[in-house]
Amino acid sequence: MLPNSFYRYSPLVVPLLVGLMLASPHAVAQATTEPVYSSRADAQAASERGYHALLTVPLNPALMTEQQYFDLWQYWPEPERSKAAAATPDQRRQMMLERYGFQESPDRPGPVPQQFTSDGKGNLSGSCLICHGGPVAGKVVPGLGNSLLDAATFYEDVRRLYAAMGIKRPPVPKTAPNVPEEPVRGVNNAWGEAIAFMLVRDKDLNVIDSPQFATPTADQLDLPVKTPAYWLSKKKSRFYADGFIAKTHRDIMQFTLNFSVPREKVLANEETFKDIYTWINAVQSPKYPYPIDQALARRGGIVYASNCANCHGSYGAGARYPERLVALSEVGTDPVRVRDFPVEFVKHLDASWIGQYGQTPIYLAVKGYIAPPLDGVWATAPYLHNGSVPTIWDLLTPASRPSVWTRTDTGYDQQKLGVEAKSFDKLPDDATAPVQKRRYYQTNVRGFSNQGHQYPPQGLSDDNKRALIEYLKTL
Repeated sequence: MLPNSFYRYSPLVVPLLVGLMLASPHAVAQATTEPVYSSRADAQAASERGYHALLTVPLNPALMTEQQYFDLWQYWPEPERSKAAAATPDQRRQMMLERYGFQESPDRPGPVPQQFTSDGKGNLSGSCLICHGGPVAGKVVPGLGNSLLDAATFYEDVRRLYAAMGIKRPPVPKTAPNVPEEPVRGVNNAWGEAIAFMLVRDKDLNVIDSPQFATPTADQLDLPVKTPAYWLSKKKSRFYADGFIAKTHRDIMQFTLNFSVPREKVLANEETFKDIYTWINAVQSPKYPYPIDQALARRGGIVYASNCANCHGSYGAGARYPERLVALSEVGTDPVRVRDFPVEFVKHLDASWIGQYGQTPIYLAVKGYIAPPLDGVWATAPYLHNGSVPTIWDLLTPASRPSVWTRTDTGYDQQKLGVEAKSFDKLPDDATAPVQKRRYYQTNVRGFSNQGHQYPPQGLSDDNKRALIEYLKTL
């Protein structure tokens, strides 16, 4: 049973839903099987079940045992292994959390990171919170994308454990492509995995060892993105950075279609994902925890209304969110996610059970990115869809954005509004091991550009930047 704090972190306000898609003013009419609730209490209960499931229900195949996870340090390369061996158990556990970008849950007792669920028999499975559970300023925030995650380092260590213990990995279809892991922590290649999963599943989600659409190129399987905050979903009618598909509970299930998961297991999870979807669409953004200069924020609100509201919406009385698609030619941010996203995958996904056999609207002509809502924007650093800009100040100052930067795990920059970062002209010479290199964001790598989003085109004065930042703290 979860502690009472679970209910504190559950959404405090759950709208009375006739259907979650209809909760958005921009909802797309469609034939769906989306959750419908007759009362606020029913919606609240479903939302609580959804968060409870993310913390307690294995939705993916077991990856390792609990003991194997806590022994994983024994397979680290030197000198990290010797440092861990000399540490106390508590120190070692903290070293593991920091190495992988994991966190212990404030809403579930025990030392197992929130990124995993247990089957009650000592076996651990990865959960959605691997990417969608993260901290800001050292505090875990439900629904926040995990900007500290180093999945590549974790899976490197798991592979060493498997090799040493003679553990055989589940078989992979012969025609399944290799999916690269990203060279920077805090971003992920979930799209590469989702594309590979669907390539060898037919429309009914049976695993078929032959490509179901044109085999993607290497670039089409390498699509780095940061994980967006769940609380932004409630304002949207379309999912993902480019809004290529109308949002449904089935669509988020595509990321659990591991090759070893049979169709029957996927379908059996549907009711659970309806609850998870309900929680996603109800979770609230966190309030800024530090002092705010209210007079300066009021000035910033005027700057925001003149320069930002057209794309990102308005807040307070008469709030609106336009869900505007901004053409790549206009926004100028890294093009990889839009340019290299395989259209044939989108068509197959929509024609499958995930897309309700073609009933879920898709948008094949998108050539840009959806300007997101800015609720809780203070907590969602680093910025842009690929997490390439550490602070709002840097975002507003394009000419001086750092080309190479690293961050602290728990610090927060209240003045610049974002992660506490240090910039470099190039990758430091002493960053030689892969785990060290991943601590540095290098914006000259494909998919990691920090260019674009030069708004307003004429720029803002430093005084107006400070005022705008103060206003954004209030959202």
